[in-house]
Formats: sequence, structure tokens, C-alpha cells
Amino acid sequence: MQTRKLTIEEIREVYEKYLYYDFPDDERKPLSRIEQSIREGRYLCAGAFDEDGGFLAYAFFVFEKDVCLLDYYAVVPEMRGKGIGSAFLKEAVNHAGFGTNIIEIEDPDAGDTDKEKMARKRRLDFYLNAGCVNTHVHVLVFGVEYLLLEYPVNTVHSGKEITDGYFSIYRSILPKKMYEANISLLDIGAK
Repeated sequence: MQTRKLTIEEIREVYEKYLYYDFPDDERKPLSRIEQSIREGRYLCAGAFDEDGGFLAYAFFVFEKDVCLLDYYAVVPEMRGKGIGSAFLKEAVNHAGFGTNIIEIEDPDAGDTDKEKMARKRRLDFYLNAGCVNTHVHVLVFGVEYLLLEYPVNTVHSGKEITDGYFSIYRSILPKKMYEANISLLDIGAK
């Protein structure tokens, strides 16, 4: 597997062919906003390719200084269940090169139904099995409860460090009033 930064043309293709279908409307930001963030120097898009150049997976990161948040991550449908996801997560994080790597997942305990809770638990298990650490930080973002994970590179950061980095990213990308109305800390649990 080869991991590399995607070109603008590749980002557009990935967005229209995969990301548009991989994420629900309320989680998918407009392509124009992603392109604007790239121009502003706060967004990075990486892709995984097989030895023949076939596209396997993508990881989009938003970042502020040395802290990044995994914004979108998926393996193309026909390649799922083949171990690519875990391998690419490590490659993507290493390729991005940030000191603090945060992943937000919908909080498994906050699901409305048993089916939803199980799906969220499977997502949590995937990330933990891929090398992530549960920070036990719970946040509320636009009415959705998230649990924050970290993919550690050199060190595991404290809940406060994760929270500070996470909020600095949102402060940098949202207008102040929108940030204040929609982003809040629910709990920094014990590790």
C-alpha cells in the first residue's frame, strides 16, 4: 500500500465518488469548504493506493499547529473487511506528521437504540484495535455527543491536552458565536 497526499482533482473525485455516499448529509461539509480550508493551509487529504495505482482509502484531516482531527476516514466499499482500514490509519497518521492526532466518534453510550449503540461500539473497537487510545473525553458538537480518541505517535496526551487541542481546532474553523453555541465539553473522565 502506498500513502500520499491527494491532489485537488483527486480530492474532488474522492468526494463525489465516495465521501458523498460514505457520510450522511448532516456530517458532510461542502466540497467548497474543504477546498477553502486547503487553501488556508489547515486541511490535509491523504489517500491509499495499491501497487497498481488502484484507490483503496482516504483520510481527511483538519489541523491547527501540531494538532489534527481526523475529519473523514473510509475504505472504498469493495475493499472493506480486508484489513486495509487499520493499516491505512497508521500510514495516514504517520504521513500527516502531527504530534497530536484526535479522532472523534459518536459516543457509544449516547446511542438512541441498541442497534445504534452496537454500531458505535464496533466503530470504537475498530479504532482501539488499530492502535488508538480512549481519552475518555466526551464533547457535545452541534447536538451530537462524541467520544475523543487519540492515535498516539510519540506520547499519549492527557485529557486536558486533548481537550485543549480539539477546541483549538474548532475555534480556528468556526465563527466565535457558532463555536460558543455549538461546541462544549461534557466530561474529561479518568483514563
